[in-house]
Amino acid sequence: MRIGDARLVKKSEFDQVFAENQRARTDSLIVMARPNRVGHARLGMVVPKRLLVRAVDRNRVKRCIRESFRLNLGELPACDFVVRLTDKPKPGEEARDLGRTLKRAGQRAMEKWPDVESLAQTTLNPDLPN
Repeated sequence: MRIGDARLVKKSEFDQVFAENQRARTDSLIVMARPNRVGHARLGMVVPKRLLVRAVDRNRVKRCIRESFRLNLGELPACDFVVRLTDKPKPGEEARDLGRTLKRAGQRAMEKWPDVESLAQTTLNPDLPN
């Protein structure tokens, strides 16, 4: 799977996660997770200009988030994750605990919606009975 296939792009995809999710947080991030029917984890990011005015700083944080997501992709459940920056990150700390936080949010989402694995299998294999 390409990392480009693991991204949330549409506003409606973000809205679904914002509407109903399970959260985990660190000092400067909130990770929201909601199971999906795609069969693999997907990532969306919200890095507001009011926290990081310079584009170079926002892009650096996004790169760190994407890299942490990529490294943990095999261990993450089939959820849509939205990572939202809530405070200015301390240098070098934004990626430190992100992998653990992603996993924690994903586990909470899977506990809340335990039937998501069967939903993903039905979507991936439409020949299976519902």
